[in-house]
Amino acid sequence: MVVTVQLHTILQRQTPQGLVNRLDLALPAGSTVGDVLKSLEIVMEPEALLLVVNRRWAELETVLQDQDELHLIPAISGG
Repeated sequence: MVVTVQLHTILQRQTPQGLVNRLDLALPAGSTVGDVLKSLEIVMEPEALLLVVNRRWAELETVLQDQDELHLIPAISGG
């Protein structure tokens, strides 16, 4: 299956072609949001990320389907 992953702010990837904020990721059936984080080597506390699948809140255990769109949004804090 293929899932589109939107990488927001600090999660964007630098490539020779410039910043990449969207990836199409091939995953085995039954993969979860947590599997995507592992695959992309994103190491952040779960509380530090907003996880959204198809415009709905998600959790690390959320099972993904073919053609889902996953947004990974780092929490922002400031003063």
